[in-house]
Amino acid sequence: MVVPLNLLCLIAGLLLPLAWSGLPALWLVAMAWLPGLLGWRLRPLRYLLPFAAGLSWACFHHHQQLAERLPAELDGSRMEVTARIRGLPQPADTGWRFEIEQVRSLEGLTLPLTRVHWFAGEAVNPGEHWRFELSLRRPAGMANPGGFDYEAWLYAQGIGALGSIRRGERLEEPVRTSPVVRLRQTIRDQLSTVLAGQPGGERLMALVVGDRSVLSREDWQVLQATGTAHLMVISGLHVGMLAAAVFGVITLLGRAGALHWPWPRLWLAIPVVVAVAAVYALLAGFEVPVQRALLMITLGLLVQLLYRQPGLWTLWLIAVAAVLAYNPAAPLRAGFWLSFVAVALLLYGMGSRLATRGLWWRWGRAQWVVFIGLWPWLYLWSMPGSFSSPLANIIAIPWVSLVVVPAALAGTLMQLLLDWPWLVQLAAAALNALFAGLDWLAQWRPAERLAFPGWWGFLLGLAGVVALLSPLARLLWMPALACILALAWPPQSRPGPGELWVTVLDVGQGLSVLLQTREHAMLYDAGARLGGGFDLGEAVVHPALLSLGVRRLDLLLLSHADNDHAGGAPFIVRHMPVTRVLAGQAADQDASLGAEACVPGQGWSWDGVRFEILYSPPPPASANEQSCVLRVVVGDRAVLLPGDVGVRGEYQMLRQVLSADLLLAPHHGSRSSSSYAFIRAVNPRWVVFSAGRHSQYGHPHPGVVARYRELDAEPVYTATAGAIRYVLDDTGKSRQAWTWRQRAQRFWHETEAGAD
Repeated sequence: MVVPLNLLCLIAGLLLPLAWSGLPALWLVAMAWLPGLLGWRLRPLRYLLPFAAGLSWACFHHHQQLAERLPAELDGSRMEVTARIRGLPQPADTGWRFEIEQVRSLEGLTLPLTRVHWFAGEAVNPGEHWRFELSLRRPAGMANPGGFDYEAWLYAQGIGALGSIRRGERLEEPVRTSPVVRLRQTIRDQLSTVLAGQPGGERLMALVVGDRSVLSREDWQVLQATGTAHLMVISGLHVGMLAAAVFGVITLLGRAGALHWPWPRLWLAIPVVVAVAAVYALLAGFEVPVQRALLMITLGLLVQLLYRQPGLWTLWLIAVAAVLAYNPAAPLRAGFWLSFVAVALLLYGMGSRLATRGLWWRWGRAQWVVFIGLWPWLYLWSMPGSFSSPLANIIAIPWVSLVVVPAALAGTLMQLLLDWPWLVQLAAAALNALFAGLDWLAQWRPAERLAFPGWWGFLLGLAGVVALLSPLARLLWMPALACILALAWPPQSRPGPGELWVTVLDVGQGLSVLLQTREHAMLYDAGARLGGGFDLGEAVVHPALLSLGVRRLDLLLLSHADNDHAGGAPFIVRHMPVTRVLAGQAADQDASLGAEACVPGQGWSWDGVRFEILYSPPPPASANEQSCVLRVVVGDRAVLLPGDVGVRGEYQMLRQVLSADLLLAPHHGSRSSSSYAFIRAVNPRWVVFSAGRHSQYGHPHPGVVARYRELDAEPVYTATAGAIRYVLDDTGKSRQAWTWRQRAQRFWHETEAGAD
């Protein structure tokens, strides 16, 4: 066990920095070597050496990667650059998304690897050289509880800047790109032509060249609902099946006497299998699951060649350590954990059970092990879970692995060499047939959105899974199930009696505010539904509500019908019980909401907290002026939410009591709102600007911010602070409880100051 323990210490050192909010200086990290060097003869201290090696390498890597980010002084700047297209560009409903490398400004400044969006731009190809006019941003995203950590994803990809292309010009220079990228592009172009007349046929490209952009939003919804999303990326399973097929063909040819090979057959089979698997892995884009599979295949074959018999767990640990050493940021992506954990579950749950049962028992047992074992990890990453996953995968895995993928790869080879498209088209038809079955199964039950149950709940669930999959499962199944159920009932923190929690979510250019009393919860606005189907109600608001312990809403109040306030509401209503919907511009809201009109003078009390609708004029007032203005009173403290009301509405409200400790800036801080008279009447302690980072509308306007500062209100920005929670109570106290960037800070995140 010496080698596995060394590996465990190395892996611990590589992982540890990812738990830190900041990186120590490298000279401090070097001090970790001292105990191991001084006590290397003592067995317990000897294991500090691999730990120190992993820690040092990881910290060095992270320091280097952070140093390559876009400098803070260039955040929000615009410049002309020359660059080359990297990888496969992804078409989007609004244009193209791709990465550019070798980025240099016309002044000679070198910029990092940059992910760009070209709105309504022309098609680009890998390796092309372009001149772009870019609006540059540091790699930052929205920061909310339960939400997708976009900054972590960018960091794991090595992306140091984001950009929006304003215009571009292709330069007449030779296309320079790797043979693998050229091959990927050639295959994609040929498959696009061959499958153009076959509805849904383009899905096949996800399995041949790893181009997931061909899958529609509806496709992903079906895959999530059935737990089969892993089948539509080139995963470790596909690489393993291909390697096994090649190994089997060589073995059959050798036994049939068709191979004239004078040396041991393994000497031929192993290099060929590894080479074929490596080419397929590179075609896939070399994602973490593929790296894991390729490493384990290579290690397994090499030990066969050397006539060694190391344990499977040792091979697994070597693969984990190798992937971490290659990219210490890899664990920031869910695929790292789901891939390695799935293999570990099979090693643990299937160990010593294979010889006594038949093939179908083993296949069903494998699906059960992975289905049960991955639930804690899905909770950890707040990912959707599917109850139909075992049934879907029992059919889908062999269909894709034994029918679709072999036919797709063989057909692609025939198309490239012989211009024979029929086998590719047959593979696409087989994949379409699978999707038809999955679509039918997805109607049975949609995927369940899961909220992280806290670390105690996660550890209890993990312990339950270990017990349920162990050889002692028949004895431990009752306590194991009790532990697993802890995942589904996380502790829910609630305000105390006479207390109000106000959580302003970070939804970019829009608004969404959660208000909670002891027994009630309401949502004021729900963010936007953006072009290309990106719904902030689905991606940000709903996960945040679940993460904050909200399972139902007593009220959804939509200030008015503008997309940035009401676009995400339909998703919320479809996926969470909502007792009542009130809205400004009720007639213009989505009909599925069943919204009632806001009426000035309406009011209600929840748990000692008073809610009052102050203003909501009917047409012919403009859309913004029809905003439903809400004031919430706790004792002698209050919160004012004015939607997008403008100066005219502000003046019309002056005859009412407007005073509030916390004010949501009208119209995101636009200069058409926030008059001096209004600010004086409210006299806020804090004013929150809910607007996008580097807002295209210039929100908040610098003059408006200066006006609030002049009148002693403290400006707070969701773009820099992320989600923010305020607490008001009936004893006359009000405070800012937390900002999400401070609460969940890690070294790869933008700080509040850095994002300002």
